[in-house]
Amino acid sequence: MKVLVTGSNGFIGKYVTEELLRKRHSVIEYDFVKKKNLFNKHDLITEMKNSDAVIHLAGILEEANPELWKLNVEGTRHVAEAAEKTKQQKLVFMSSTGVYGMTRERVNEESEVRPENLYEKSKVEGEKICMEMRNEMAICVIRSAMVIGANNYWRRMFGLLREKYPLPCSGNNHFQIIYVKELARAIVLVLEKGKSGETYLVSGKEKPTLNEFCEMAQGELGIERGMNHIPTFIALVIGKLFGIKALTAENVRHLSKERNYDTRKIERLGWTPKITLEKAMKEVVKELK
Repeated sequence: MKVLVTGSNGFIGKYVTEELLRKRHSVIEYDFVKKKNLFNKHDLITEMKNSDAVIHLAGILEEANPELWKLNVEGTRHVAEAAEKTKQQKLVFMSSTGVYGMTRERVNEESEVRPENLYEKSKVEGEKICMEMRNEMAICVIRSAMVIGANNYWRRMFGLLREKYPLPCSGNNHFQIIYVKELARAIVLVLEKGKSGETYLVSGKEKPTLNEFCEMAQGELGIERGMNHIPTFIALVIGKLFGIKALTAENVRHLSKERNYDTRKIERLGWTPKITLEKAMKEVVKELK
């Protein structure tokens, strides 16, 4: 199958491209760094005329980016319309477990979506746009858990652990995440076997608490294990008074939410994680060094 991948040079996209090639698919890379723009309808349709399916990964996570809504929502609309016009066999849309908002319980694909910030709301809209096309072509949505890999976010997080920053919460919440290489495998699996009109929640199987996760990371970083904590309210006050980015209300919410996911649906497609969280952590720390 010849697959067009938007955001092919991004954090997730480069691993998806590698996995597609490993599975002997052909890849058409469509990325801004290659001067490929989602808002250039002519180029988008021209490229899709040569593909059989589309994996739409391109998006913006940073709330402060003024282009977030435009790219995540209107960009997705352009991709879906171009895919419909060029009669693609399947469109796989990359969403997020962020659509559930501030989760406090275990969730699955049927759980209520309660987006709170702009990014989460943009993903809900993106899902709707794609699902509106399900009578025209096969559509699958992937809601990915938080992704761990060698990027700047995790460089900053590990830096805070090295500096012994206290957690602005109890740390007893589950912290179920997914390694970027495992996510790439799941995305390609959904492309190959996912049923049209279905949403798949994707995450690793291990469910450490945030405290356990942080202590595992400390071990890999070669520093003394053990976390300090400060009450959330005090953390928020300190963050506001001193302008500490790590202690904004959004970052504290991001850390303290319950990340506990039911992955039985994608497991029925044959999904089984191959890399343990400990091994993933070793690889990420090694790459970041």
